[in-house]
Amino acid sequence: MTRSLIVFFFISLVSSSARSSGHHRSACEPFTLTKNIAPIGFEHNMTVLAANIAKIISPGMNISLTFRKVLSTHPSVFGVILSTSEERRMLALNEIDSMGKVKLFSNRTEETRAFWKALDDNGAGWGKPFKDCQLFPESWFYVYIQETVGSWKIGLFVRVNLDRCDVGLGEIFKEGNKCDRKSQMCVDGERAQIDVTNDYRCVCRPGYFYPGADMDWPGISGEDLESHRINFTKCVPCPEICPNNCAKNGICLVRENAILQVCIIVIQVLCMGVALCLALVVFKQRKTKAIASGMWTILEIILLGISVLYSTVIIRSLKPSILRCLLEPWIREIGFIICYGAIILKLYRHLIEFRTRKAHRWVVKDTDLLKYLLIMILSGLAYMAAFTALTLNFITENYSILRFSYTSSQQQFRTCKYLWWDYVTETGEMIILIFGIHLAYASRNARTQFHERSFLCAAVSLELAISVIFYAARISILDTLHPDLMLIIYCVRSQMSQTVSLLLIFLPKFYYQHKQVRSLGQEYSCRLPLDAFKDPPSQRSLSANNSDVEIGEISIADMNPDDIRAELKRLYLQLEMFKAKTICRDNPHISKRRGGRKAQHRKFSLQKKGSKEKVRRSMSLHSKHKEKDRKRDIDAEITEAEPSRTPEESVCSNEGASAIYADLPTTNQIN
Repeated sequence: MTRSLIVFFFISLVSSSARSSGHHRSACEPFTLTKNIAPIGFEHNMTVLAANIAKIISPGMNISLTFRKVLSTHPSVFGVILSTSEERRMLALNEIDSMGKVKLFSNRTEETRAFWKALDDNGAGWGKPFKDCQLFPESWFYVYIQETVGSWKIGLFVRVNLDRCDVGLGEIFKEGNKCDRKSQMCVDGERAQIDVTNDYRCVCRPGYFYPGADMDWPGISGEDLESHRINFTKCVPCPEICPNNCAKNGICLVRENAILQVCIIVIQVLCMGVALCLALVVFKQRKTKAIASGMWTILEIILLGISVLYSTVIIRSLKPSILRCLLEPWIREIGFIICYGAIILKLYRHLIEFRTRKAHRWVVKDTDLLKYLLIMILSGLAYMAAFTALTLNFITENYSILRFSYTSSQQQFRTCKYLWWDYVTETGEMIILIFGIHLAYASRNARTQFHERSFLCAAVSLELAISVIFYAARISILDTLHPDLMLIIYCVRSQMSQTVSLLLIFLPKFYYQHKQVRSLGQEYSCRLPLDAFKDPPSQRSLSANNSDVEIGEISIADMNPDDIRAELKRLYLQLEMFKAKTICRDNPHISKRRGGRKAQHRKFSLQKKGSKEKVRRSMSLHSKHKEKDRKRDIDAEITEAEPSRTPEESVCSNEGASAIYADLPTTNQIN
């Protein structure tokens, strides 16, 4: 009894499924359009594909294997059909079963009648789309026919994307979409493979907006239009002040000037090119005194940081997006750390060298500075990585870092949202700059070569002043300015900060280097000795009054040996005076007084009060200094009493060394 009931229910289930399938198929009616239509935007060239299939097919080959290969390598092609004069037929269709295998039909059957009919009724090229009700109910297919020599016909089938907005497929839907042709355009929905008549949306055309819509308005759905759920179905023109450029809600959008953006980008790129050229010049002159004294590797790093800061304006000129909002702070902060971190380390080096409280001088190595700078850069990278991770976490939780802002004329534009993290970063920048100014002030008594400390302090102070003014103005008024004007302000800030800092740091070095080379060229020129001793124009009148003959007008052939000897004596005297002045000029290790005390910027550890031994040592040192000063005076008197030696005894002659630095004639007289 139980077995009989189970068999009865099984037979009933099978019969009911068969009836439902037959009812479904009976409801579907095969249909073929009246016009030949080609699919829009199809990715393959069907003519080339069909020709390649025709070339590889031969009378004795395995057609089924060829069709399987074609369908596997071209997923967009749904089926391939072949008919020859030798009564060879083959139909291969893809996606027949759940396993995704290709099913082959070698004969005409009732299930495949629609496909064979499409092959027989259409000529070469794209044929008439048809509807299948057997194998794929409610599915439409395009057909492409290729005729070859020997009465062979090859057909390729492609599924039809049922786009209600496609005017060519209006025959399928009986009527087109109900979007307003003047103010709206149709957008296809997602249910594209089934016959859904209301799966579309109507959105406003450029220059129109829908009253009451917001910025996230998706458009009017076809279902609402078909069911008459809404009353107002048309879009209205944009306001007169922006007839062709308004948002979905009717607010005027900002129109940016592309030419201005290109000009600013060109300016920034040129400045980056100048920085690159300066880097090459610094590397070429790295052994000169002006560049070597400033540590040429740090100078190269400063140029790198300035170039990175220049690129922030280029990124600013791009359209607002999540990538731009994340990339701009990265470039700004890393460039800031590289540039001004290197400047602050140079100021730190000056302070350490001239404010040491030990008896010996502490020298900061170049490698130590590079290590400190690397630590600063790595710290900045870690800080920006934390900023990026936190921001991306907010984005995944549907928090946007973009916002809509409005100008004073109520024009709308999209920009990056300022986060609290940005304010913390800007505060950190100003703290770093203030610390750099503190280092410069602490080493104010230090005498650096080529006044390097003063120019570095000026660069840091300039950046601090510009940053304070810019950040304060941005909080108050800059958010309501036009994006083009904001881009100009960012460019001006970059030029006033980076370009002026570039000039303050590098222009004095090249100037002093050129000045030094020029002065040495004048003193040690390779011209004739007579030309090197010409008096300046202001003294030539005195020479003419004190002497009957002016030296500048006498040729070397007319001079006697005594005149030449006198000129050589004067030359040696000038060289010795120049050497003494050069050694003593701005040298912190040579005292300007007889007491031997160091300058005020050289501080030594203080002696403990009450120590008799230390007091005794200081008294003995003081007496030794007095004794040395007394001996120096005696030596000077003896030196002045020595007779002058002739130039023949100098190192420039063959007869011995020279000691002609005393009892020499005056500059304007000849012995």
